[in-house]
Amino acid sequence: MGEGLNAVDWAALRHNYGSAENVPDLLRRCSGPDPDDAVDAAFDLLNQLFHQGGWICSAAPAALPSLWRLAASPAVPLPSRRVVLELVWRLAAEAGQVAERFLDPGWQSAWEQALPKVLVLLTDPAPGIRRDTAHLLAVCDSPGELVLPALVRSWQAEVDPATRLDVVLALGRAVGREPAGPQATEVLELLRGLLDAAEAQTRLAAVHALAPAAPNLPLQRVDLLLEAVRDPSVEVWRHTSSVDAGVKGVHHWTAALFTGPSPTFALGLLEDHPDDDQRLGALAQAGGLLAQWRSVTADLLPSLAARLDDPTLEVRFRAAELLACLGPAAVATPTRSPFCSTTTPRGTPTADRRRGRHVGAGPDERSVMRTGPDQADD
Repeated sequence: MGEGLNAVDWAALRHNYGSAENVPDLLRRCSGPDPDDAVDAAFDLLNQLFHQGGWICSAAPAALPSLWRLAASPAVPLPSRRVVLELVWRLAAEAGQVAERFLDPGWQSAWEQALPKVLVLLTDPAPGIRRDTAHLLAVCDSPGELVLPALVRSWQAEVDPATRLDVVLALGRAVGREPAGPQATEVLELLRGLLDAAEAQTRLAAVHALAPAAPNLPLQRVDLLLEAVRDPSVEVWRHTSSVDAGVKGVHHWTAALFTGPSPTFALGLLEDHPDDDQRLGALAQAGGLLAQWRSVTADLLPSLAARLDDPTLEVRFRAAELLACLGPAAVATPTRSPFCSTTTPRGTPTADRRRGRHVGAGPDERSVMRTGPDQADD
């Protein structure tokens, strides 16, 4: 690495904080003997070469050969390798999205030279490196014909459950990048077959992989999606590089497949579930749908009102919060209102409520209106 670094005029290159003359030292530290210092250096590189994106700086293509060597080296501490790979996939994804004037002229040739070496990382002994590499191949802009063969081999050999999910998603993204090559038909058949896979999360990944080219598929397979996201095995997504989230994150990611006003997915999530996170995630998705589509209010109100009797305080609070946001629609619904009964205990007409007074709230209703989710149960 030393000779390659010394051959670059780093002071003439730029990153997000100015001159790139500090980049060689950071690259060397990434492979140093102190694991903590190595990962700190990797995060510094991530911040300086990528930061918040928006452009590909001139230091990025110059650093790319060293970055993939670090990612491939078993001598480099694994946390440092993974942060370096995150930097690479963020740069590769950004390069495919920014306008040409924000893309350094040297990036494309540097990426094309690095790609064959990146593909090798799909066979790395560390599952985390294989996951990160699959995600990198999902978000880069290289045509499918260059990456599908390696991804198909990876799918055939991979045994790690989380990595297999990342590979499925990468196959779906790569097959849509033209030219996709001679294996495109085989890959599409593979993905369609995975809709009937034995594992619920594999079926979920297959829908996500196929949805960009088949936008009606999520609604057609909504039962499949609900079964997967409500299954305890959904926790495997925490270990993936592509999603890296638990229940509520997977709810949000999957809800994004539904772009219209249909409440079917949200209603399925709102059905009773023993897991608090599942019920909270369902309310979050209902709130997101209500924020976009007023027409779903009547469909969702009964399920939201039912959550006012939830055994968990935060769930009750979130349900009341959503109903409060709906205002008169929540009061007018025939379901039980969280704010008031038909009359006050002394028979005061409900017209007072129109002036913003929470009158007539019984003990249960008052308990969910008081403060917030961190209040202890009485």
